[in-house]
Amino acid sequence: MKISVVIPTINEPAIESVLRDVFDALKDHDIEVIIVDKSTDETPVRAAELGATVIHQTGTGYGDAYITGFKHISKDSEVVAILDGDYTYDPYDIPALLQPINDGVDFVIGNRFALMDKEAMSKRNALGNKLLTAMIRYLYHVQITDSQSGMRAIRRSALDDLRLQSPHMPFASEMIIDAQKVGLTITEVPISYRKRVGEAKLDPFRDALSIVFMTVRLVRDYNPIVFFLPIGFIFILIGLFYGASVVIEYTNTGVVTRFAAAILSVLLIMTGLQVTFFGLLADIILTNLRRR
Repeated sequence: MKISVVIPTINEPAIESVLRDVFDALKDHDIEVIIVDKSTDETPVRAAELGATVIHQTGTGYGDAYITGFKHISKDSEVVAILDGDYTYDPYDIPALLQPINDGVDFVIGNRFALMDKEAMSKRNALGNKLLTAMIRYLYHVQITDSQSGMRAIRRSALDDLRLQSPHMPFASEMIIDAQKVGLTITEVPISYRKRVGEAKLDPFRDALSIVFMTVRLVRDYNPIVFFLPIGFIFILIGLFYGASVVIEYTNTGVVTRFAAAILSVLLIMTGLQVTFFGLLADIILTNLRRR
């Protein structure tokens, strides 16, 4: 089984340790290591000296790096593994990710929370990760506990089924959501996670917001009924609230003086019904398209 390991790098002081461990951990396999680099230091030179194929990243972003790397995978590669170049992930965990694929699973995610060092992740980042994971679990019904893990393995044929587009951090969530939508089998395995070597390249707040927006957008595109029905019901409920005050006034006095509330109530209810019917119609259309 030929394995392609893709690693994005930006000024990684630990890249030599990462690569030595990758080659040693997979010494019994036919492997290629693809470094997608956007460094200003000697990272690409050191990586090339150790036997990695170095690709210069012309675009920008975490997702763009992986999408670029996937384009350079050998045609005979059967499995693709990904991990970061800052030594937070232990390359010796890669064989654990490969085992489920040998057993027939399409996509394997490393669960960092199972074996995480105490100082590897801040409480803020851990909380944000759990909230994002909970949202993805609820909206897409995928049973995972670490949606933002950067250590994964996927069958090459399964990767070719995905339509990955996000150039930045939402790529991690997009990969899971897209895999779920095309019917890939997904599982997790426990992996180690340690404090990074070098400076962090991510902005937790900005990246978290972009992940949330991307997740909601994909719900709209892939499962419109889940997106539009709550919005429609909210409009209807607010409209009924204003309408109830008008009905109560008419019941008590026999006249209607709150014309603005009555008009607003009708508009809100009509808008809510239109949004609801639009969601139902979009869901019917998508269902028919998927059956073709």
